[in-house]
Order: sequence, then structure tokens, then C-alpha cells
Amino acid sequence: MTTDIIDSLIEKHQDQFHQSISHPLTNELCQGILPDYKLFTYLIQDLKFFQIGLNLFGKVLALCDDPKPSIVLGKQIGFVSNDENDYFFTCIEQLKTDNLAQLKQYSGKMLLDPAPTLPAVQKYLDFLNYLIFESKSYIELITFMYVMEKVYLGWAEYNEHLIPANLPYKYQEWVRLHSGADFTKWVAFLKSEVVRVVKTDEDKYECEKAFITALTHEIEFFKATYEYKE
Repeated sequence: MTTDIIDSLIEKHQDQFHQSISHPLTNELCQGILPDYKLFTYLIQDLKFFQIGLNLFGKVLALCDDPKPSIVLGKQIGFVSNDENDYFFTCIEQLKTDNLAQLKQYSGKMLLDPAPTLPAVQKYLDFLNYLIFESKSYIELITFMYVMEKVYLGWAEYNEHLIPANLPYKYQEWVRLHSGADFTKWVAFLKSEVVRVVKTDEDKYECEKAFITALTHEIEFFKATYEYKE
């Protein structure tokens, strides 16, 4: 049985990967018990990634050297710009309507416009800006994008047997956006791209470095938004 670069990295860094897909924030989100103020803080901070994320997609697309994968990347940009964008603003407004008193009590600064950026989140944003404006490595970018999406698919799969029926929209829609056949296919495509372009020992080193960096930022992001409380 042949083990590809991604399977090898997940096995090698299993403890860190498990941390990234089993954080209390995502566990509680999937179970429908994440408090509104924690969900609100998470979404407000995650929204800061949205425009930068689109720019990252564009950079990956620009560096892709194969027309067929380029089409897949382009289509995904359209999906993210519509479905995921709508969820952010719909859910944030719903949380304000349903539980403004709790939001003011526990995460009031997150109601500001603009909301403050948590330090761990800023570090993540700074690295994404490095990828967009400085990196010229398709291996680095496609690996980082794969890990980001794999983590989200991972927490949905990790909790799939614990997700109650008839979850409220604020939980269910975020789970839907990061699970199911289409998202699984998207993550598999990103994995195939990493496998396609990583060939030499130097490539493998670069891939592993991006893999570890992405996991570290994802874990710190979940931790920072989950633990924030005024």
C-alpha cells in the first residue's frame, strides 16, 4: 500500500491534527450547545478572514500550472463568495436579535464596528498576508489551503454521530457548509493537488512546514475565540 505525502504528514503529526478537529468550540457547535456569545465571537473573528481568504484563493489560482485544477479553483471561489458569505451576515444578525444581552455581557467589544482582532487571529491574518503578497510557492499555498479545509471537514466528521437532528440554523448551516459530498470532494481535490506537485525532498520539506504552520494557526484560532470573555 502506497502512502502519499498527505497521509504521511497526518500520521506523523496525528496528535496536532487531532487537536485541530476536536476542539471544544467545534464539538459544542456540532452538538448545538455552544453559547451564543462564543459563536458570535468566533464568527466575528472568522469574518476577518473572508476577504483575505478570497485573495488567497486568487493567489493559488494565479500560481496553478494546470488548466483543469484551475477551473476547479475558480468554481470554488464563486461558491465561497455566495453561500458562506451569506451565512456570516445572516447568523451574526440573528444572534444580535435573539441574544443581544448575553453578547453585551460576555463579548461586548465584538459588537463594535470594527471589532477588535484577537492577537492569535492577527498572527493568522499576518501569515495569510505573507502568503498572498510574498510567497511565490504553489506548494506552500496549496498545502496551507488543504489543511485549512481538511480541518473543517475533520471536525464535522469527528462529530457526525453527535450532531442532533433539527439543529438550529446558526449551527446547522455552518456544519452543512463544511461537510457532505461536495465539500468532501473539494478537500480531496486539494489533497490531490498537493500530491501532484510535491516531488522532491525539498518539496516535501516545504510541504511539511506549511502543514504544521496551518495546523498551529487553526488550533490557536479556535482556542482564542473559544476562551474570549470580557
